[in-house]
Amino acid sequence: MAKTRLNLQAYQQDILARLKYSSEHAGSVAASKLGVLVNGMQWLVSLDDVSEVIALPEITRVPLTQSWFMGIANVRGNLYALTDLADFFGYPPTNITIDSRILLANQKFGFNAGLLVERLIGLRSLEDMAVQEDAGRQSAWYVNQYKDKNNEIWHEIDIGSLLNQSQFIQIAA
Repeated sequence: MAKTRLNLQAYQQDILARLKYSSEHAGSVAASKLGVLVNGMQWLVSLDDVSEVIALPEITRVPLTQSWFMGIANVRGNLYALTDLADFFGYPPTNITIDSRILLANQKFGFNAGLLVERLIGLRSLEDMAVQEDAGRQSAWYVNQYKDKNNEIWHEIDIGSLLNQSQFIQIAA
């Protein structure tokens, strides 16, 4: 059991190191994306859009807000507004487990926002995927749909566009 925990911790540390490297060397790993699971579906997030991935912190609920707005969390002295991505997308709320993670949005967006995902899948390369042209009409934050070599579907989200949507900003119920 302890060996599994060490491997998971090493895996998460590797992803965090790659996130840091990506932010310091913008453009050099442009084809690498962070794979996450939201409502059982595979999503891709630009490494440049995320500053950090953390375990669920203690959350202070805020009354009279949208169901998808989880509340506020203190992360090393900074307050972050937390959103359940699955619930925001119109799916059932995320079943929080030990694997659930919060993606902290990059500070370049000017928001202290955290996005709840079911779990991390790992780094994925767009070079190993084919764009699917039949994704249909999607929200402004939806970038593309891809199919990988295993014929699995991946959806790409633009966190910057999501954070600037009026629906996302209006948390009052």
